[in-house]
Amino acid sequence: MKLGVILLAGLFLSHGSAIAAPTTAHTFQQQVNSLSSTLAHYNNADAATRYHAYKAKMWLSYAVNEHSESSLTVAGQEAMQHAQGIDDALKNHQAVSLTTPVLSVSQVMRRDLWQQAEYLKQHGALEKAPERLAHAEVMLVWAAAEYCELGWRHAKEHFNAAEQALYQVVEATDLKVKNIEWNPDQLPSLQQLNGQGCSGVNSTYWPLLKEIDLPVAKNSLTVPNVVHFALDRAELSLESQKVLDQFITVFKQYPELSVTLLGYTDSRANQHYNLRLAQRRIDAVQAYLLTQGITKQRIQTGAKGATDLQIDEKLKLAHAKSRRVVLQLNDASQIQIETQWQDLQLELEQQKVKVN
Repeated sequence: MKLGVILLAGLFLSHGSAIAAPTTAHTFQQQVNSLSSTLAHYNNADAATRYHAYKAKMWLSYAVNEHSESSLTVAGQEAMQHAQGIDDALKNHQAVSLTTPVLSVSQVMRRDLWQQAEYLKQHGALEKAPERLAHAEVMLVWAAAEYCELGWRHAKEHFNAAEQALYQVVEATDLKVKNIEWNPDQLPSLQQLNGQGCSGVNSTYWPLLKEIDLPVAKNSLTVPNVVHFALDRAELSLESQKVLDQFITVFKQYPELSVTLLGYTDSRANQHYNLRLAQRRIDAVQAYLLTQGITKQRIQTGAKGATDLQIDEKLKLAHAKSRRVVLQLNDASQIQIETQWQDLQLELEQQKVKVN
């Protein structure tokens, strides 16, 4: 691809949702315009939402680039699906995975840059430079796809663009590149990740850093098993998604285990309403687990509503601790369970409980 392709993607950084669509196909252009318009609504949203929305814009840019003669390549079709999927999830207030997918016609290359991206994602970059991080991740997928289709000469500029975006992410955080150690021997090999190459990534090893972040001894594994929710809400916060990512990483190590999702509310509202709210919270957690490769056969559910209420001398904290989904592992004596509070969401003074 030419340098202009990279500039096309870069338009998002300076002009919001602007897309220079090189196509005359009316229906495709309508879809592009519609997605661009809705994604622009998130330009002033919280950092996590901006990260997902910008990633969708990058996928959309890639799809536009791949579109030619009124048809999309396989890569373009998948990119369009990723953009549409993120947009649908944001509109429906559903959780979106933080893991960037690799196209079925692409592969993982430049493990050093992927390691940087994942490390930065876990150390503040989502909050401080969400757009640049999303830009770098999709550009890495894009670059590898160019390599698979056209060779290194066409991919080089894309890798350079991804590297430059990651440098800007580092500049926006308090981290230094030298603090991100490059340890290829501790990472999955390219053979493990790609198999024969250019046919997607092995999900067992993806995202890249999840393997080296695991404790060494399985019999000493500790996993958080509870996520919390805002007042009268059933959407997973960014912090809750991070907690679930830790749970999923460990859960995948033990394919014989199953989990029961138990949904709870605080003591306000009536029993019927609370049971429905508890079920919505369960559904949000289950949906996130499914997107991360956990099969539905390993998941059971139970809505409990306003039962097993948590106690705290501060009523707001007691309410916040009670609004939760507990991930109850079945027959997991080798895993230590840890209750965590980092994702608590306290309500504001003016918030009221809505009862339907």
